[in-house]
Amino acid sequence: MIQRMRILVGALLLLAVNVANGQVGATAGTGIEGSSHDARNWFGSNSGQVCIFCHAPHNANTQGPLWSHASTTATYTLYASPTMNAAPGQPGSISKLCLSCHDGTVAINNYAGGRGSIRFSSGDTAYIGIDLSNDHPVGIVYNAASATNNRKLADPTTKSVTIGSTVSRSGTITAMMLVDGKVECTSCHDVHNRYTVQTDSGRGLVKVGMAGSSLCVQCHNK
Repeated sequence: MIQRMRILVGALLLLAVNVANGQVGATAGTGIEGSSHDARNWFGSNSGQVCIFCHAPHNANTQGPLWSHASTTATYTLYASPTMNAAPGQPGSISKLCLSCHDGTVAINNYAGGRGSIRFSSGDTAYIGIDLSNDHPVGIVYNAASATNNRKLADPTTKSVTIGSTVSRSGTITAMMLVDGKVECTSCHDVHNRYTVQTDSGRGLVKVGMAGSSLCVQCHNK
């Protein structure tokens, strides 16, 4: 309970700072400052550094780009459906970087070799847990053969998609949304709030809008 209260207080402080600066939470495409991944006001200023919670210029590890945060070692319960023509795998390395905070097994403030104690837990909006059986599958191969085997999927090598709004990019699904040809967390989300669109809640850091299920139909033919 104390951990969750600290997270809530930090989030409210961050919101207050954003309002004072004329910003609105995760304003689409404006970068990580002021977004839901700006954790400065959760754990102290750290000399005003934004990147330090995930990255370090020295003594970093190879789990991600100059990665500084402790990584999850969890094994996840995967999504399964009799209508799927492919089998999801365990989350890939990029998704595990995200889950290192969001699965609740690693402290959010366990970075730069420190031993934090604040974790997301059940009831927190950002908590996902290790049971992914009710979440969109990640670690799943998505290529031209997938589209051929399942006509309800667009061919990611030819279908064009535009991600972002304030700042945008266009290209194939493979180029704009996949990681080494697989669906991962970053297929839908841009953690640095660069190529994102505004949502009703101001959260999510999604690459494509949700109106009319637009994000879904980029890949799914419905």
